[in-house]
Amino acid sequence: MIEIRDMRSSDVEAALRIRLERLSAQFDESETTELVGAWFARYPDNEAALALAAEDGDQVVGYLLCALRTHPTAVGRTAEIDEVCVSESYRRRGIGRRLVATVRQRLQHTVDDLTVIRARTDREDKPAQAFLRALGFEHDTLEFTDYLE
Repeated sequence: MIEIRDMRSSDVEAALRIRLERLSAQFDESETTELVGAWFARYPDNEAALALAAEDGDQVVGYLLCALRTHPTAVGRTAEIDEVCVSESYRRRGIGRRLVATVRQRLQHTVDDLTVIRARTDREDKPAQAFLRALGFEHDTLEFTDYLE
């Protein structure tokens, strides 16, 4: 049975493996591991973030990373789901849906001034976009990026 719980620092390596499983075809693994490992390590035990792990027995099979942000001129705080990822062999079982539902519930019960929950994904990631739409997220942001290369 899959349990959704708070991510612990000891889960970071397992979550990183799940992420690399998904992205290894697109990126150089050695480059990605170091950068993302440091990024992941910022989430567990952070008051401005919420990190969840989906666990089957003693194996982490999915995770969700969410950061709380305060805009200097806006009222309230925004929660940004930075990433939801489930191991390939555990997909299509509702684990991602449960991770998102759990983070929504926790945020609504613990963050008094929460005004919005956002989720970001790559514009080329059509399955992720369909997943978010199915969960009730609306595509409402127009974003411009200047890649300084």
